[in-house]
Amino acid sequence: MTSWLRYIGIFTLLLFIQVLVLDNLHWLGLVHPFVYIWAILLMPIELPRWAQMLVGAAIGMVMDLFTHAPGIHMAGCVMTAYLRPLLVAGYVQDLDRMKGAITFDSIGMNNYFRLLAMLIVAHHVLVFMLEAFTFHHFGFTLLQILLSSAFSYLLVLMFEYVRKNT
Repeated sequence: MTSWLRYIGIFTLLLFIQVLVLDNLHWLGLVHPFVYIWAILLMPIELPRWAQMLVGAAIGMVMDLFTHAPGIHMAGCVMTAYLRPLLVAGYVQDLDRMKGAITFDSIGMNNYFRLLAMLIVAHHVLVFMLEAFTFHHFGFTLLQILLSSAFSYLLVLMFEYVRKNT
């Protein structure tokens, strides 16, 4: 129960940071960091996939309510929650023995960096492609995806560093 309360607290903090600070940060209309997807990575590994997808849908729905984006963040979060177990299985040799959240220590620093990068890029590709809903300005959308993914990645690593050292 304590882990769920901690998880809800982390998500609430990420939501406030996302809505109050990061949603107001736009550099030339290109950088839109989304750090709330870190909450999807922090879910317990033993949670069934359907439950992970429901939690992802709830996280995305909350973000959609705050950003007035009908279903865009929800789709991105559900896809991220769906891909997470598949990608984790590629990095963890003994998945049955692993418990709790995915951290630097549980899967190794390099694997954690790769997993985080793939999930962030996959989420950002879907969100920005759904937002644009056209290939007319594909170069601009691709630049948004790359810059926003890089900035989100750095922010999530910073949050992970702070979480690890507290």
